[in-house]
Amino acid sequence: MRSFHSTTAWEKLLNSAVNVGIVLILFLPLWLWLDTTITVKKMALIALFFTLKLGILFFNQNRSLGMMLTKTYWKEKYPLRHQLIQAVLYTLSFSTLLWWVYFPFDLFLANMLLIQLPTVLRTGTTFHGYVAGRMVTVKRG
Repeated sequence: MRSFHSTTAWEKLLNSAVNVGIVLILFLPLWLWLDTTITVKKMALIALFFTLKLGILFFNQNRSLGMMLTKTYWKEKYPLRHQLIQAVLYTLSFSTLLWWVYFPFDLFLANMLLIQLPTVLRTGTTFHGYVAGRMVTVKRG
């Protein structure tokens, strides 16, 4: 019988970095093709991120490429409602990369250092995973 252990903050960060990188690579041709304002391009990028997250949810048992590369899994089969809430909040978290108030990436840094990291250290899951129903990722060991 296999044992499981919670993923670390670094594994969660790597997982998200892989997912964001894939979306950015997929979006690059669209970014160059779209002849519109930067705001519309940002909204299109967020829409792509959310669409891909929904695709992963429905067609790959909510296991992203980042999860596959870090060899992580969801601890249990969470209800669809929880997975949808997590997808929306994960997308909102991603969108902090694209807007700022005082300097570039200030919202992203605030999100990572003041919301995500403390939540991961305290609960073992990200803020969006916690709010969505304490959704936890694990590694098989």
